[in-house]
Amino acid sequence: MFNISPYIAKYVRALHANEENLTIPYSHTQFGVVLMVDVVGFSQLTTIAQEKGDSGAEAIAMEIGAYMGECIQIIEFYGGDVVKFLGDAILVCFQPISDERRDSGDTIADSDDNEASDRQKNVLVRRGVECGLQLLARLSHYRVYLTAEERSKHRAPNGTKKEHQKETIFDAMTPYVHENSSIDEASIQSANIQSRHFNPENRNISIENLMPSFMKRKKIIKDRRLSASSDLSTSTSEKPDSVDLELHMALSCGNVVNVILGILNPDDPMHAPNSFPQLRTDKPNATDTQAILDEFFLEYHGRLEYTIGGEVVDALDDALSTAKAGEMSITPAAYDIVQRQAMNLTFERRRRFFVIKNITDEIHFRKTSYSHPSSLRKGSTPVNNNVKYLQTLPGLTAQASKMTIEPLVPRIRDKYQMNLPIESNKLYLKYINRSALYRMENSIDDSLPAQFREVTIMFISLGKTNVTKKEGLERVQKAVALAIKTLVKCEGMLQQFAIDDKGATLLSVFGLPPLSHEREAVFAAKAAIELRDSYRKAGFKGFAISLSTGIIFTAVLPQGSPYRRDAGIAGDTIVVAVRMLKFPFSKENVVCDTATKLQIGGLCEFEDYGDNLVKGKVKPIQIYGIQKFGPPEKDNRISVLSAEQLSDFIGYKAEIEKASNFVDDWNEAPNHHTLVISGPSGVGKSYFCNKLHKTILHHGVLSCWSSSTEVEKGTKYYLLRNLILVLFDIIDSDKIPAKAMAKPETNTHQSAESSNHHGFKQPNRSMTDSSDSENSARSPSSASFPTTQEWFKRLTSASSVATSTGSNSNNIEMMNDLTELIARCLYKCGEEKGYLPLFKLIFTALNEVEENRYTRLLDGRARDILLTGVITRMIVHVSRSIGLVFICDDIQWADTASVVMLQHIHEHCQRVMLLMATRPIKDYNVTFIKDYQSTGAFEEIALNGLGETEIGEIILQNFDRGVHKVSPEIIKVVQKRTGGNPLYVKNMAIILKDFNHVTVVEGELVPSSNAFDLEDRMGSFDYKRIIKMQFDRLESNYQEFLTVASCLDQCFTAEEVGAAIKENNFIFKNSTAELIQTYIKNFDVYHFLHLVENGTTQIENNTPVYSFTHITIPQSIYDMVAYETRISLHRTLAKYYESQLNRENFLHLLGKITRHYLKTDSIGKQLYYLEALADQNMQTNLLPEATSNLQRIVKILEEDSELLQQFGFIRLSDIYRRLGICYTMRTKLVEGERYLYKALEILGEPWPKQRPYFLYKYWANRLKQYQHRCWGVLMKFSSLKKREISYRVVEIMTQLSNIYLYTGNGQDFAYACLVGLNACEKLDDIGPSYTLFLARNSLLCWLNDEKESSIYYIAKALRQMDSDKSDADTLTTCSLLCFAAGKFSNARDLLYQSIEGSRTMGVVTDCQAFYRSVGLVITMRIFEGTFNKSATDLALMKDMANTAHNNGDFEAEIWLGVYNIGNGIVVDRMGDCSPYVSLLEAQIKGAADYNLIAIHGTLVCYYARNHMYEAARRHIQKLVQILPKLTVTPNIFPIYGLIFATMGLYCLIEDGQMDLRKSRDSKDYEKLIHGLSKLNHAFQQVKFWEFTQPCLYLARALPYVTTRRIVEGYMVLQHGIYEMRFIQEIRFLKAYYWAKLGKFAFIPEDRIEWTERAIKDFDLLGIPADTYCNPDPARLYYSGFPADLCLAGSSNEQDAHTIVQMAEEETSTNTSKHDNKKKNTRSSMPSDESNV
Repeated sequence: MFNISPYIAKYVRALHANEENLTIPYSHTQFGVVLMVDVVGFSQLTTIAQEKGDSGAEAIAMEIGAYMGECIQIIEFYGGDVVKFLGDAILVCFQPISDERRDSGDTIADSDDNEASDRQKNVLVRRGVECGLQLLARLSHYRVYLTAEERSKHRAPNGTKKEHQKETIFDAMTPYVHENSSIDEASIQSANIQSRHFNPENRNISIENLMPSFMKRKKIIKDRRLSASSDLSTSTSEKPDSVDLELHMALSCGNVVNVILGILNPDDPMHAPNSFPQLRTDKPNATDTQAILDEFFLEYHGRLEYTIGGEVVDALDDALSTAKAGEMSITPAAYDIVQRQAMNLTFERRRRFFVIKNITDEIHFRKTSYSHPSSLRKGSTPVNNNVKYLQTLPGLTAQASKMTIEPLVPRIRDKYQMNLPIESNKLYLKYINRSALYRMENSIDDSLPAQFREVTIMFISLGKTNVTKKEGLERVQKAVALAIKTLVKCEGMLQQFAIDDKGATLLSVFGLPPLSHEREAVFAAKAAIELRDSYRKAGFKGFAISLSTGIIFTAVLPQGSPYRRDAGIAGDTIVVAVRMLKFPFSKENVVCDTATKLQIGGLCEFEDYGDNLVKGKVKPIQIYGIQKFGPPEKDNRISVLSAEQLSDFIGYKAEIEKASNFVDDWNEAPNHHTLVISGPSGVGKSYFCNKLHKTILHHGVLSCWSSSTEVEKGTKYYLLRNLILVLFDIIDSDKIPAKAMAKPETNTHQSAESSNHHGFKQPNRSMTDSSDSENSARSPSSASFPTTQEWFKRLTSASSVATSTGSNSNNIEMMNDLTELIARCLYKCGEEKGYLPLFKLIFTALNEVEENRYTRLLDGRARDILLTGVITRMIVHVSRSIGLVFICDDIQWADTASVVMLQHIHEHCQRVMLLMATRPIKDYNVTFIKDYQSTGAFEEIALNGLGETEIGEIILQNFDRGVHKVSPEIIKVVQKRTGGNPLYVKNMAIILKDFNHVTVVEGELVPSSNAFDLEDRMGSFDYKRIIKMQFDRLESNYQEFLTVASCLDQCFTAEEVGAAIKENNFIFKNSTAELIQTYIKNFDVYHFLHLVENGTTQIENNTPVYSFTHITIPQSIYDMVAYETRISLHRTLAKYYESQLNRENFLHLLGKITRHYLKTDSIGKQLYYLEALADQNMQTNLLPEATSNLQRIVKILEEDSELLQQFGFIRLSDIYRRLGICYTMRTKLVEGERYLYKALEILGEPWPKQRPYFLYKYWANRLKQYQHRCWGVLMKFSSLKKREISYRVVEIMTQLSNIYLYTGNGQDFAYACLVGLNACEKLDDIGPSYTLFLARNSLLCWLNDEKESSIYYIAKALRQMDSDKSDADTLTTCSLLCFAAGKFSNARDLLYQSIEGSRTMGVVTDCQAFYRSVGLVITMRIFEGTFNKSATDLALMKDMANTAHNNGDFEAEIWLGVYNIGNGIVVDRMGDCSPYVSLLEAQIKGAADYNLIAIHGTLVCYYARNHMYEAARRHIQKLVQILPKLTVTPNIFPIYGLIFATMGLYCLIEDGQMDLRKSRDSKDYEKLIHGLSKLNHAFQQVKFWEFTQPCLYLARALPYVTTRRIVEGYMVLQHGIYEMRFIQEIRFLKAYYWAKLGKFAFIPEDRIEWTERAIKDFDLLGIPADTYCNPDPARLYYSGFPADLCLAGSSNEQDAHTIVQMAEEETSTNTSKHDNKKKNTRSSMPSDESNV
């Protein structure tokens, strides 16, 4: 039972201790002093905080609570009694608290001894004044933090200033060891958890303490230097998100009227129910939980409110308004008494009040005029206590030097009065509202959990009242009693009653647990209208009622105070409700805000009062008047809390039938069957699979069930882990015969196919019977094969989160059991036992198994391939004896390795059926499922929600007996609102019951009223409100369980919850695992959780794994949790996981620890684990995740300079470098370049950005490279620091060269390659980076016609590659050299090797090398005209698209768009290009220059081919503008723009859109020649002339063709034939070139010959020839342009030959001049890369 004493005023405690028979209303008048302590500008403060969201509301509430706690300590010292907490103010009374009994209405008169009476007044006034002065002195300038996050950095949970520990960042590197953990120092050392040592110069943080050795980077181990003076938790901002509070006060004295109002003993059962009507009445059956559930219900026995009134209270408001910040105003009566005492105070008169000001600057307490109480004397307590006290209050330390503040020493109190249990006096319960009483009574620690709640506030003003007179008191009593009865009836709460100069007010709230509802505003509106009518009927005048709906923060404030606390509520919603009563239209009326009106919906009639400005709000608020409520509800209310039973699966009958037929087909003739169940979250996919699972069991087959989770999508073989375990247990049973020992089959596919094509109609009888009997008792969702061994259940948890290094014996036993099981299964399936170490990839429990001759020399890729083969052969063997089904749930989260192996199993195991459930394929990019369609039978069943019949069945299930039918109107609305989602349908049925929206008429469920449409009556339906409503009615221990669980991952164990739960939680207190499971099952009456089956996740020590039934549930619960509570829970969970760390589970727990620390203020831990997680992300190629984590590190460090100093600049350069790598790999080149530059700058090797400095650095590196070639490396790096820096520089230059390779920035590309090559040679590093730079320098020399140097570098690179032919970057560069030399076949072979080298087990690990290789392959295939015929290349482009999508690589989408449009143009499938054209048009604005050339050129051809000439001209103009920016570059992507632009120009010419002879405008001709010259110059810049020569000569012929000088144009094209040595390999461009010769040949015979050759080539390619070829070569040049010489019409053939001969001579002369110019140009070009 909790201590109720702090929640009750001292006057009330004393009263009930002496009064046995209290009469209500109670009134007692006596002399007293009243002090009002208020915060200046609180309205503005709340407005600022409100802009910061819920975090601001919580911070303000908690900060005001902490400030109140400080106030209460001082008030308690001076003997004050806190009467009321009034939001930002405290009402304090100093009055005699007599032990004598007295009756209501008594007044203490002056004593016979007037001197004694005056002395008593003097003492009370003196106490009040001194208390106020102390409050002003100590609590002015009190710092308040405006967000919960900021508050958590500076305050401890109890509100005191947080004492920051002097902690360096290195301390954060030591993992936390849980106090109950069995991990000792030795085990930590054995698990390599010790922090590494570092260079004192760098002071780097280690990220590798727990990483497996295969993931660690090579580092030099050095000593580190600890710093004891740095503060890890320093603020990240110079200006904290805070303000300083200013106080002002008012003090009055006189006759104080103590008033107690309310209902002492309810006498009207109808209006005052004895218990909460919504609380569930069903209790768990477990006898062990009976004890705690006996206290689940709390009866209602009345409600009382204590306050003070009279003139002494009425005077406070005016007095307070005269006092400014830092001042105290006193009334004349109090001033007279003060003047009679020697207090030496200075006053300023304002109006009729007297103000004490400048307390902290001027006032010095007098030490000699009068004697202080003993507790105030200086000598009574050491001064340093006061100094320590001041240090906890911001802003006062400096002021303390100017004033004398006596130390406050707590007085000795009667501890009995400070700790009163409930049973001491039941009357105390009546002073606390029902919600707070219920929550504290049923809480774990007798406290009210801080929460955010969406509620409706009802604020009532009763107008001016005079409680000093009997009739006034009775009037207020009647009003309060009516309000209490109405609130009880409508399930609201009376929060507070108060009296001030403006009258009496009542604050009530709807929506606090346990009386929470789906729509609180509806209940509040009912209560308000009923109360309004009651007041009118009773003759009350001047009252007003307002309703406001929104988020409030509820908590006990001040927390932990032993003297006084209040179960308070705070938030802007309350302020709005108070402010709305200031308007005249609110008198004797009910007004509300917009949020309340929207929630009420059509249930009330409203009057619009328009927009109104209120205090504290920047914008006006809309106010409405509520006129009347709808028809009265029926009395036959159906309780929502009737026990809900878990129902069988309902609905999807057609889909079930379709799936069953598919299973029957597999049973008859198994043929690689795959069944996919798809649908959005919540539509019942898992239930559907369970139903289908039962059907499968009837066929006498066995199934293995597994599931993926989002958090484990990066864990290798996570999906297959449990499938394989169940498979092994099946193999180990007597159902599978042993295979004769033989050499494993080399062709498993053939063996599977040839086994037989029979079904399972005649299985082994004994096997079928046993299977059926064993599975009859199992859960519908469990695997069909029983696993009875206890050790088997432990095997699935070998890498569970609960694994601890302290259970070494269990781990060894587990490893031995698993090793023996796998060995038996291998032997039984005819496999070598030497394959056992391969299974370490799947089961981390086998990490200690030693390698053998079969596996010792295998790399990772070879292990994956061999393991896949072994498992596939074992499954083939099993499937020959029994039917086998693999069920995979949530396949959209599957890890790539599992997907690859599962596909291999599917393709090679004919008799195995796959059943996969996934969310919508298009939404989650589950494209790999399509690969399953190519083999065997495939069926996809989409679940899109329930139909009307199924919805009706679910609604009927939730109602009691006697309901047989549901009205179609109800079903229609439910279906519309829920979309057929089974979870939402069930929740909607609860709402129909709870809020009496329906009634039963002759067994049919119909709407309760015909006056309103049911849809309108249900208002804005919010499923989160339903969940919160149900959560409020759960047992408090289980509420805490769910609160912790909402902070965890999708799947969790009870042990994880127990790590963060309070020690006194009943569920975990002295409970075994089985008992905990029983408690959870019994408490979970709303089925928030479900047990995850054994195939879904890992289980440790047979501990069940839980998951929320829907993602909305944990989100809703988490939203209610206070920010400080969240931070505390996440910190506890992070420490728990950290305490479990060891080498085996490091990768598994790393993401969990990081996620939880990111929710806390532990900056050092965040940095440490973010860096480790980013490294893991990069290792597993999760580039978007790695980018995000590195960005967080950068943000933290850039905001805190002191932390940056601890972190180390070298390590910061590593962060920038990795971030640059991630951006570069994702083709975000601008961002990548920026961070790589930052990394270089920190390393002391800045990139030369100024032109002169760049030239200097470039030639210096050229000279250095020349020295290396001629004389070798003279001075290699010997300094360890220089070597570390140079290794980083090499990696940075690798990425920068990748960037400049794309952007075409030739000079920067050459410089990056030179610097990288020189650094590698000085490091004596002959690894992949050295080989890459050799190859790229070879490419540079080739592009600059330095053939000897190019051969030197490439030969050296190939020699370095002898030992490793998988260097994708180097192979790509070699292929570019072959491509540039015209060796297209050789280039393609190298590219395929490069592609394989950039992937591991089908996963792309080097994105940029993969993009470059695939892009070049696609380019060659497209212009060969064979891309659509190459399934391999189509698959490569698909992989490229998937990789780009997974990495968020939007630039790669541009490339894919160009590829698809280009291919569509080539094969004349223009309709396929439309979506990609839209994509490119949208990407033009933000595209880089090198991409714009390809985009504009490709679109020119597309629009020209589709006769959209204006669009084509627009893109020609943009292309001409961008072409000068193209420099000599090895990037092949601009080739697309140049080739297709040339083709587009020919289309425009042939369509008559570019006929200069008709326009006869010299300016047009000049523009054309200028543009064509740019195009020809661009072809020269590309340098891959062997590939682009066909279009190069076509572009040269354009000036002649456009002016109809056909003979000259033809001669240029004919000359090109002799220059193009490799045109035969570029089949489409060759055919296209022949087609152009067939159009522009001058002699008809030549046109016919070339056209025939073109048609032949196009036909071989399968491309429509009529698109490109001359329709009538005998008479036309092209359509619409007759030839000069026709075959039938030539009369003078001699003239024709003469014309041709003259044209040949002229063309030959021009060509000769051009070739000489070209040679001169080449000879004049410098032989260095600086001119690239």
